[in-house]
Amino acid sequence: MCHVLVIEDDWLIADHIISLIEQAGATSYDQADCETDAVFAAGARIPDMIVSDVRLREGTGPLAVQRIIAAHGDIPVMFITGTPEACVPCDPPAAVLDKPIIESAVIETFRRLAPH
Repeated sequence: MCHVLVIEDDWLIADHIISLIEQAGATSYDQADCETDAVFAAGARIPDMIVSDVRLREGTGPLAVQRIIAAHGDIPVMFITGTPEACVPCDPPAAVLDKPIIESAVIETFRRLAPH
C-alpha cells in the first residue's frame, strides 16, 4: 500500500499526476493546492510519498515538504515543476522533474522512490 500526497495548485495537472501515480502503483492519495493545506493533509494521514509542485497559490512546495518531514520523519519526495531552479530549499534532496510532464519519467521515478 502506498499513500501519496499530491501538492499541485493546477487541478488539471494534479489530475494527470494522480492518474500517472496510480498507474505506477499508488493505492491512495490526498491532494492539496497550497502549503497550509498540504501540511494539514499530511497530519491527517501521513503519506508514504510526496509529489509536489514548487510554486503554489500560497506558499511553496519545498517549504511544505520541509514542514511535513520535520513533523513526520523522512518521506520520499518527487518535485514536478516548471521552475526547477526555484526548488529551494530542496533539503532533504528529492527527485526534480521538469514540466511539461513526461509520463514515462514520472512513472519510472515514482516506482524507484516509492516504498515497497
